[in-house]
Amino acid sequence: MGVFKFLVIQSVVVILSSLLAWHISQYGHQPTAYMDEIFHIPQAQKYCNGSFEEWDPKITTLPGLYLFSIGLLKPFQQILSITNRELCSVLNLRLVNTLFCAGNFYLFVVITETLNKKNQQENYTLLKALTLSLMPLLFFFNFLFYTDSGSLFFILYAYYYHLKGSYSAAAILGMISMIFRQTNIVWVFFMSLCNVSRILYKQMRLESRETHTICFLLTHSFPVFVINTVISCWSYGIVGVTAIAFVLWNGSVVVGDKSAHEASFNPPQLGYFALFTLGLSLMHLVTVTKIKQFLNNICSNVFVYMVSIATSTLLIYQFTQVHPYLLADNRHYTFYFWSKLYARFTWSRYILLPVYLFSLWSINHSLSHIHSMIRGCLWVCICAALVPQKLIEFRYFVVPYMLIRLHMKGETTRSLLLELTLYILINSFTLHRFLYKPIFWPNVEEPQRIMW
Repeated sequence: MGVFKFLVIQSVVVILSSLLAWHISQYGHQPTAYMDEIFHIPQAQKYCNGSFEEWDPKITTLPGLYLFSIGLLKPFQQILSITNRELCSVLNLRLVNTLFCAGNFYLFVVITETLNKKNQQENYTLLKALTLSLMPLLFFFNFLFYTDSGSLFFILYAYYYHLKGSYSAAAILGMISMIFRQTNIVWVFFMSLCNVSRILYKQMRLESRETHTICFLLTHSFPVFVINTVISCWSYGIVGVTAIAFVLWNGSVVVGDKSAHEASFNPPQLGYFALFTLGLSLMHLVTVTKIKQFLNNICSNVFVYMVSIATSTLLIYQFTQVHPYLLADNRHYTFYFWSKLYARFTWSRYILLPVYLFSLWSINHSLSHIHSMIRGCLWVCICAALVPQKLIEFRYFVVPYMLIRLHMKGETTRSLLLELTLYILINSFTLHRFLYKPIFWPNVEEPQRIMW
């Protein structure tokens, strides 16, 4: 890997995010806390003043972002001789996420290298890392004081160590990621499942019983498998036990206002996620070859697809959930996504089913080089992360989307450049809309800005 190229590209991404944070904060566009920042920034400032016992009950995540920010900024106080208020200003807190932005770029590079050992090409790796760094949902929150960048950083860092076989380090980093966002326990669980699958596959191959799982379970090799699993996964187990203990003690995964984040059964979330992934990876997932393969697959498995459509239709009809927040706040794109499409045309929920099925098939096909056990683990965890969520929130899709994109292989330079161009266009639109096209609410003086 060319260090100079890496540093140049990483610097461009970080400087761009920093300039946007500075421009938004200093030039009157949004110098004060906005949206969820009205909870996060005052809480971080309380910590900055040493008031660790004070907590805003409206906050639903653990204090990882605040602790990290204060730990990072405090050393500069003595050097610069500034007050707590100046140190933990809106701008400085927003700039913390630019460091996570740099870290995420680095992790995109090293994880791509790790997953593509046989076909490691420097330009491909850097281009893919740059593209993923500019993914609209991630890029937008790099210059606001939100948990997304830090949450993704620690999960990717944990996954990198997992891929390297350093499972204890991965578990520790996974635990830290949960202090940013508790639902990251799902991705720690994913890593442990991958470990179990790897051990099981290896043990079954040694016994030449790869396809005879029941026979394997009844042999003397099964205790060996259990022992190997405990040795390999004990650190993940500690994280899991800690998470369970926390939920039992707290009464919920979320802290603070639990009423707005109650778990539900919302299987249509998989369809929304599939559509989201298809839209952002159009150039990789929608090709003439894949469309032909999909149609051939339908012809070969007509009954399976008929059952899938019938089951999906029933699930959509019976379990479509509409969170009160979804239609109560027109500052999010999901408001328009739902009100202009699904709420207005109820039939659209069903007519998009073929698109959902194609998207899911195409995503799975793009991961076909991964062992079926690992793919199965990934889909189980995507379901575990999304289906219990009542609220449609695109930010919830970021981690599973990044894991899928990192595991995709065979992207051409042309397709990556097209993806990069798409991301730049989307980012330009959302930034222009956020900065220069505010909306106004009755009886509210401050302008409201549309965002993800």
